[in-house]
Amino acid sequence: MAVKNYFSIFFTNEPWKLDGEERKIHILLNVVLGIPILYLLSYIFANLMKLHYLPFFFALCFFLIAWIFYVYYWDQLDSKYGLKPFQSPFPYSYQGYIILFTLSAPAFFFLMLALGLTSGNFWFGLGGAVAVVYPILGMFFRIKTFSDDSILIPKGKAVLPDNVVLPDGKEFSSSKKEVIETVKGFGFMPLSYWILASAVGLYTVGRGFSGIQLHFISGTPSLGAAVFTIILGLLLQTVYLFPDKLNRIVPIELRTKNGFLFMFVFVLFGVSQFLIDLVTVLTS
Repeated sequence: MAVKNYFSIFFTNEPWKLDGEERKIHILLNVVLGIPILYLLSYIFANLMKLHYLPFFFALCFFLIAWIFYVYYWDQLDSKYGLKPFQSPFPYSYQGYIILFTLSAPAFFFLMLALGLTSGNFWFGLGGAVAVVYPILGMFFRIKTFSDDSILIPKGKAVLPDNVVLPDGKEFSSSKKEVIETVKGFGFMPLSYWILASAVGLYTVGRGFSGIQLHFISGTPSLGAAVFTIILGLLLQTVYLFPDKLNRIVPIELRTKNGFLFMFVFVLFGVSQFLIDLVTVLTS
């Protein structure tokens, strides 16, 4: 029974269900069991990719550190940001995932950097690190936009009846107050927008940093073209950090699943094709 309890503590993804002593046990088990597991994963991945495994192991350890901070400071973080799901169908609220992403930002940065170092393309790794971390930091500073509140979509106004009968049989006069009717939608899901922004950034920002390396090696592309590609990529990534503003312009509600598909199919592919043509011209 005790062994089963330890396993349930170790595998839980709901820190609010653990008391202080159980959280300490959870953290200790993650350190004792997590480090060997991460070592094995990095070793297998690096060998499959014919790369050195130690940089990946150290990078993965930052994910473990992020999770330990997330659990240890859960009460303080939950009090300030609201980590427990309110409208979110997932284990954490949308803002809860942003906090977890933010704590994991060093891990994402060093993971991309490790990929660049071990593959012999440091500059692309640096560009990739910037491309995946920038949207995370952007969403943190706009955490109210990418929160559970974005899941509720206003559909119109409704008028309450003049008298409402309460469960105890008494009548309550509502004075025909107007309320806003809402429905649940997809919302501005942080993971989805991070993937979209990172995809654009990896092509542009990563390509731009690689261009800097090529400039110093062969003289082409020009340094100006490489820097312009980086700036363009960061600007395009910024668009994904303001979906609430974009939602006022496009003819579809972006907080619905169809709205996200619009962002994915039309914007991502459309922008990507534009970038391919533009970057090809700049770097040729």
